[in-house]
Amino acid sequence: MKVRLFNLLSKSIGKKELELDSIENVRDLLQYLSEVYGEKADKWIWQGKGERRTLMTGTLILVNGKHVYHLQGLDTKLNDSDVISIFPPSGGG
Repeated sequence: MKVRLFNLLSKSIGKKELELDSIENVRDLLQYLSEVYGEKADKWIWQGKGERRTLMTGTLILVNGKHVYHLQGLDTKLNDSDVISIFPPSGGG
């Protein structure tokens, strides 16, 4: 699967795109990013710690152009042919 990273998440881990295989769902993909890139990824994906950790408010995750909110959320199944785009919230005001 192709994982496209945007904004500060991309800058933080130093990659705009990843090629990955055999990740079951969006939640597992985010966990993989946490395991591989640690705090560099976590600070743009998650809020809270441990069991209270949730997806950062304002994060946009698309699977083949469809927002996971309109699919099965973080439990959305992934296939090796999918294109996943992750847009962390951007500051502004």
